[in-house]
Amino acid sequence: MACKISWTLKAWQSYEANIKYLQEAWSEKEISKFILLAEKKLSTLANHPKAGSSRNKKNINIRYTLVHKRVALIYRHKPSKNEIELLLFWNTYQNPRKLNLK
Repeated sequence: MACKISWTLKAWQSYEANIKYLQEAWSEKEISKFILLAEKKLSTLANHPKAGSSRNKKNINIRYTLVHKRVALIYRHKPSKNEIELLLFWNTYQNPRKLNLK
C-alpha cells in the first residue's frame, strides 16, 4: 500500500522558492519540467519509501533523493504511520552548512 505524503511548512516554502527561482531565471518549459519531476519523485517515494539514501546514521528514517541535478528532496519515512513527511527541497548549490532541518 502506498504511503501517505505530508508536507511540512519548510518543505512547501522551499518548493515554492525553487519554482520562484525558475520563474526568474528560466522558461515555463523548465518550470513545468521541474514540477513534473517532483510529482514523479513523490509518486515513486509513496510506493518505495526507502528509495532515497539515508541522511545520517543517527536517524535512518531521514532520507534524501535527487529531484533534479540541482534540487534534493529531504524527507522522513514514518513506517509506523505509513507516511512520508517532506522536510525540505534543498538547492544543491547552497552551502551545506546552512542545512537546518529543525
